[in-house]
Amino acid sequence: MNPLSRTSCLPALSFFGISDIGLTRPNNEDVWIALPDIGFFALADGIGGQRAGEIAAQETIDFISRAAKEMQQIDSMELIIEIRDAIEKANRHVYEMSEKRRECQGMGTTLCCALWSSDAMIYAHVGDSRIYRLRSKKLELLTQDHSLFAKWLATGKLAEECATPFPYKNIITRVIGCAAKAYPEVAVAEHRAGDLFLLCSDGLSDALSLEEMQQILNSSFELQKTGETLIAQAKIKGGSDNMTVLMIRHAENLSR
Repeated sequence: MNPLSRTSCLPALSFFGISDIGLTRPNNEDVWIALPDIGFFALADGIGGQRAGEIAAQETIDFISRAAKEMQQIDSMELIIEIRDAIEKANRHVYEMSEKRRECQGMGTTLCCALWSSDAMIYAHVGDSRIYRLRSKKLELLTQDHSLFAKWLATGKLAEECATPFPYKNIITRVIGCAAKAYPEVAVAEHRAGDLFLLCSDGLSDALSLEEMQQILNSSFELQKTGETLIAQAKIKGGSDNMTVLMIRHAENLSR
């Protein structure tokens, strides 16, 4: 085990996060957190009635944030193992809550998170909350939704070929808290000076296309202005669901 802490060798990071209830939801079940001192950022989109989704999202964010604070090793492979383990433990925690508490029955949440080391960004997700990277003004989707719709597209079909709306668009195939195992997808991305990473819930990605998000992200260098514009444009496009944006920029020697 490497005794060095990650905090001493992280790149400089700037961030901005914003969450909005959307046009039709009675409450906001999205939860996000930013811990730039340790290079950890996460977003959860709760599901379940009677505010149970909000509980699942908050419990997941709290649990995995505590775990992230204990991750001291700077080796990326070690961090991959630790993140996967932390997410499975968070899943077990939420699952047991839903089994024991009547008001929490059936609750769950999506999750996407990112953890920086000196040489890479380790990211993970469960469900359909997404992570994008903007580099040289080009936006790339790093994650693939865990949903029936994504599986349908993976067969080679085009989105416009299906009935509108796709009958199972909102059915996700992996979720935190609804089963004993979550099976998170964990990967590594190189980070460069000037890279911008975007974490968002499906309320945003359902309303805006990748091209629309790319245009907005390239329209201003100010993270707050960009985040507020993303939310505003999603609502103009009819975004009904809760929507959350969390942007992180590798701030050293900025160039875009």
